[in-house]
Amino acid sequence: MSLYTRKGDSGKTSLPDGRRVSKDDARVEAYGEVDELTAQISFLNAICSAEGSIPASRRVSYYKPLFERIIRELFAVGGAIAYPGADKKFSEEIKALEAETDSIDQSLTPLKCFILPAGSPAACQCQVCRTVCRRVERRVVTFLRENQIDPEDNGVLKYLNRLSDLLFALSRRINADGGITDTIL
Repeated sequence: MSLYTRKGDSGKTSLPDGRRVSKDDARVEAYGEVDELTAQISFLNAICSAEGSIPASRRVSYYKPLFERIIRELFAVGGAIAYPGADKKFSEEIKALEAETDSIDQSLTPLKCFILPAGSPAACQCQVCRTVCRRVERRVVTFLRENQIDPEDNGVLKYLNRLSDLLFALSRRINADGGITDTIL
């Protein structure tokens, strides 16, 4: 089987329901951004798996399973964008993100000012993932608005919002695990 079909050479692509749309259609933009976020988090996972500044036990027992779970969830998010009528609300996934964020936040020194996205390569990549996640949110908002879909009817936006919060907390946790303190603005 060939990897190329030549069907997209004219600037159109097929949606899962078979319709052909422009490659810059809001839906295609949104799930394309999810794809980028998934790749960025996969890269973060690779950095955390290889980086010597994070204790090995934490890399294997905490970060790897967490990032692999998020990657799987992002595939479901992309599917929910591709099929916006799906009933998936991401309620359990959102609760898990909130619980993880709260747990990390409680383990760190409380923030009293802004911090720079700095520190270890893994923490910096985590901040890249956070900013990409925020961009995905913006693209999803555009898609939902253009298709007159109420964000409350679709858990994708809430999931992405919680994920960006978790990624911020994780960047701080990664630095703390490596003995690096926050860089205050």
